[in-house]
Amino acid sequence: MSDFVKTESGLLVPSSLRHNAQMAKPVVFWINRKRDFIMNPPGPDCIPPTGYERIECRHAHEADAWSARLRAQEKRIHEMTVEERYVFEDAIRFDMLEELKKQLAESQTPQQKMFLTAAIEHFTQRRDAARPTHQSIESHMGFEAEEGVAS
Repeated sequence: MSDFVKTESGLLVPSSLRHNAQMAKPVVFWINRKRDFIMNPPGPDCIPPTGYERIECRHAHEADAWSARLRAQEKRIHEMTVEERYVFEDAIRFDMLEELKKQLAESQTPQQKMFLTAAIEHFTQRRDAARPTHQSIESHMGFEAEEGVAS
């Protein structure tokens, strides 16, 4: 057992291969360094969105290191309060909306414009819905919602 090393993911790897075990298929991560946010792409060949950098891990130790960073991020997010989580996620939503608005300005066909306008409206509504209830803006007093209450 002394010639095997246990990796961070719990796998036993021969110590001779620990630092130079090349994987058949690379593991891909995306990182937004501005927001310090790591994510797994939907597929290894997907192009990262604006603001994200593609990290391709071809060796087991690289994949272990990035997986550990992703687990640490998930732990941090899980331990956040509702307010902290909203602030963290809203910054990412803001970046997404800005990218959609930029694409709308650069769109050329009516179909692109219609799709991007609908996407912006959808994500704006989702952003408003994600806001904690104590931060929601009311446009009227509670007693004004019923007719004839305040005379």
